[in-house]
Amino acid sequence: MEIRGGELEKRPRARPTIARRSCDQCRSRKIGCDRASPCSNCVNARVDCTHSAVASNPSTTPKQRHAVTHIGYWVSLTTLRGSEQKIDDIAEGIIGIKLLLERLDLSSITPSTSQGSTSKSPQSLASTCSRRNDAVRASASTSSSWDQSAHIIDLLRSVIDDENLSPATAGPQATGVVSSLRGIVQALESPSPAQSSYTPEDTTVRTRCGTAPPMPPLEAVLDVLRWVRGRESHFRISRIAQVLPLERFADVCRRVYFALDDYNEVDFVLANGYLAYLFAETLLSSGMEASRGHWQMCRKNLHDAVSRLPLLLPASADVIAALTIAAYDAMENANATAASTFISSAARACITLDYHRADTPGRRPRDDATRRERDSLFWSVYTLDKGLSLQLNRPPNIRDADVTLAFDAESLPHTVKLARIQGQAYERLYSSSGLDRPAAERARDAEMLANRLRELIQETHLEMQNAEAQPADANGDPLRLLYLQCALVCHSSLLTLILRAVPVSPASPSGATDECVAVARLTLDVHQQCMTSIRSCETDPQIVNKYISWAILNIPFVPFSVLFTHAVRSLDAEDDLTRLERFATSLQPEIGDAPGDAATHPHRLYRLLCETARLHIQSARQRSGSSQNVDLGNRPADSQAGDETQALNAAFVEGGIPPGFVFDSDGLGDWYYRNHQLMSLLGSDGVY
Repeated sequence: MEIRGGELEKRPRARPTIARRSCDQCRSRKIGCDRASPCSNCVNARVDCTHSAVASNPSTTPKQRHAVTHIGYWVSLTTLRGSEQKIDDIAEGIIGIKLLLERLDLSSITPSTSQGSTSKSPQSLASTCSRRNDAVRASASTSSSWDQSAHIIDLLRSVIDDENLSPATAGPQATGVVSSLRGIVQALESPSPAQSSYTPEDTTVRTRCGTAPPMPPLEAVLDVLRWVRGRESHFRISRIAQVLPLERFADVCRRVYFALDDYNEVDFVLANGYLAYLFAETLLSSGMEASRGHWQMCRKNLHDAVSRLPLLLPASADVIAALTIAAYDAMENANATAASTFISSAARACITLDYHRADTPGRRPRDDATRRERDSLFWSVYTLDKGLSLQLNRPPNIRDADVTLAFDAESLPHTVKLARIQGQAYERLYSSSGLDRPAAERARDAEMLANRLRELIQETHLEMQNAEAQPADANGDPLRLLYLQCALVCHSSLLTLILRAVPVSPASPSGATDECVAVARLTLDVHQQCMTSIRSCETDPQIVNKYISWAILNIPFVPFSVLFTHAVRSLDAEDDLTRLERFATSLQPEIGDAPGDAATHPHRLYRLLCETARLHIQSARQRSGSSQNVDLGNRPADSQAGDETQALNAAFVEGGIPPGFVFDSDGLGDWYYRNHQLMSLLGSDGVY
C-alpha cells in the first residue's frame, strides 16, 4: 500500500486531465461515452444526460486508502452481482423475442416494416407478434391446404414430366407454369402438420369444468334443440342424426353443461361437433346471425378437443360417433388425410364391436331402438370409409365381403347406396387386384355398376322434380334442391370414373368411350348450374368451400381429366378447352370464402392445368402444321387419314405401347403410369 501510494504521488503532473467524466446513464449501461453535453448515446436513447457530483480527491493517509480499498471491493462485488442479474434479464428477454420471432410469418413482413422496427419498444414488439400469431392461427383454420384426389396428383406428375413443355418447345411461359405445378405437387405430397387445424395449439389438457373452454350459453343450446324438432328431414340434420340421435345428444349436453365431476374429451367432442352442425343449419336456414358466433366457437372447441384425443381409444358407440363427426368436419375443411385417420379408428372400433355383422341369438340387442342406432352409426362410418378409399386410392377399412349386415336398398339413404357403388368400383376396377383382371371382366363390371348408378341418378332427378313442385313450408329444408344438385354432380362424376374403365381402341383421342366423354361434358355443365345456385346463397359464406370439398374433392373429379386429355389429343376441341377454363374460373374464391392464394387451392390447380393445355395445344399445332405443309400437301383425305392412323400407331410404338394394344382404363391404382405414357404420346412428333 505504501509503495503504491508513493508511486501514485510520483506520477507525472504533465498528464492532461479529463474534462468531464462519463454521464450517469452510460456508466450504468457500461458503454463508452463521448462526454459531450448531452452525449450521443443519451440523444439516441431519448433520455436525460446527467452527471453526478464527483467528490474531491484529497490526500489520504495509508489507513484511509486501506479502507477505501475494502469499500471498493464490496462496491465492485455488488456491481458485479447487479451486472449478472442484468445479463440474466437480457438473456431471458432475448429468449422470449426468439420464441416470438419463430412464430412470425416472416414472408409477410414488408421491408418498410423491418426498417421501422428498430424504434419499437419490446412491449410493442410483443404485442405485434401476438397479433400476427393470432392472424396466422385464424388463417390456418380456414383450409389453407386442400387435399386433392390421388388421380389429380398423378395427372400433375405426368404434366410436369412432359418433355414437350420445355422452354425450347413450348416457350418461356411454360417454365413458370411447370414450376408452379411442381410446387403444388410438393405441397400435396409433403403436407406440413402446422397447416392442419387439428394440430393442438396448446398441449395443456383441460378436462375439468373450471378450466374448460367457453361454450355457447345454455339458452342458445335449448333454443337450437327446440328449433331442430320437426326438422329432422333436413339434409344436414338427418346426416348428423344418423351418427347420434337427437335424444342421445340431449343426454350428452346434460353431461357437459351440468357436470358435477370431470367429463371426458369424447363427450366434449360430441357436444361441440353436434352443436356446430346445428348452429350452422340454423344459420343456413333462418339466417340467425347469433348462430354464427356459436358455430365458430363450437368448431374451434371441436378442433382443440380432437387434437387432445389419445391414440388408443376404447371401442364404444360414443367414441365411434365422436370420430365420425370429426371426420365429417375434416371433409368439409378439405382435409381428407385427417378424415381418413378419424374414420379408420372409427371403422376399427365398429369391427371390434361386431357392428358389421348380422344379429345372432347370443349378441342380439335388448331392443329394436338400440339395434337401429347401432346400424345407422355403422352405415355412416361405412359411407365415409368407401368415399375416402376411392379419393385417396387406399384400400377401405371395411370390406364388403366381411359385412353380413342386411343391406336394404329401399330403406337405406342414397348416400349408403352411393358408397356401396364406390367401394365396388374401387375393388373391381381400380384396386391392384382389379387392374390385374381380364379387360372383358372389368368391362362387364363397369357396365353393371354404371347401370346401378344411372338408376340412382334417375331417382335424384325425380326428387329434384318433387322438391320444385312442393309449396314453400316454414319447416321445410330451403336448401334441399341445392343439395340434390350437388348430389347429381357427385353421381355424374362417379359415372365418368366408372365408364373410364371400359376398354377402347387406341384410336380414341381421350382413351375413353364416347359415352364417357359425353358424361364428362354433362357433369361440367351441371356443375356450372350448381355453382350458380350456390353463389346465390348468402347466409353461409363457407358453402362454396363445403361444395368443393364434397363434390370436387371427395368424389374424384374425373370429368376434368377426361376432357383435359381429350382436348390436348384432339387439338381442335376448343369447346372442351373453354369448358375446362370456365370450370376453373367457377372455383375462384369470393369475399368470405377461404383464401384462394393457397398453393393447393383447386382454383389455382385447375387454372394452371388449363394454361398447360393451351401451351401444349399451341406447340402441337405448330409442329403439326409444319409437318402437314411439308409432307401432306394436297393429298386426298383418305390418304391423309391413313397416314394419321399410321402416325398414331408409330407414336404408340415410340411411347412404349405396342401397336394394336387396347388402351386399358386409367384407374386410380395405375393412373400415373398410364398418364405418363399418354403424355409421352401427346408430345410425340406424330400427326394425330
